[in-house]
Amino acid sequence: MKTNDPAEGTAPSMVNALNTTTASAPARTTTRSAPTTTARGSGDKTPVVPGYQVVRAPDSGAAYDVPADWTVAPQGTIGGFGEPPNAVAGKGLASEGKGYCPGSTRTVAFLTGSNTSDPGKAATELGTRTATLAYTGTQGGTPGLPMPLASLDGSQHGMFVETKGTVSDAKPGCAKAYSVYTAAFPNDQGNFVMVIAADTGVPHALDAETAKKIFTSIRPLAG
Repeated sequence: MKTNDPAEGTAPSMVNALNTTTASAPARTTTRSAPTTTARGSGDKTPVVPGYQVVRAPDSGAAYDVPADWTVAPQGTIGGFGEPPNAVAGKGLASEGKGYCPGSTRTVAFLTGSNTSDPGKAATELGTRTATLAYTGTQGGTPGLPMPLASLDGSQHGMFVETKGTVSDAKPGCAKAYSVYTAAFPNDQGNFVMVIAADTGVPHALDAETAKKIFTSIRPLAG
């Protein structure tokens, strides 16, 4: 169970625009099937994942897509977890399942960044930090191995990490397990990182493949 709804405050100074230069693909290849959706649209209003909706984050210079039934926060809203200086916070906030159980939102997504240069390490660090702040008594969860992930438009090549954990004191009806999905894409300041914190083991929980689909929709915001 998340300890709080997305916090409002000051976004980290490391939040920055995506690298619009096409990067070289990682040497390793992933065994998962390539997405069946095709990139299209300007990044402003047209989703690249059919049936999804666009989340625009002008302050971060990026856009991404989420399922049509998610709630997209007004542009400029800062979301995340914890309190400064230990918060994980960013822009481009979207969520799903607010109040599905007492005091919890089932899924929260936002864009942030890391000064860490290695994308696998950046995704892992932000996954464990988010888990510690968003879920009580989890001690950061257990991160999986970083896996290569490319955006649908081919402009971004980064790393995906799923950090799993359990919640020992979950309220009735709330999830007893969670996954924090992170995807880090290199840029000039370190890595641009997208974070999705998701309660799992409950109806309508976000799975890893859907998280990857959301991550692969990340693209520089046109105009």
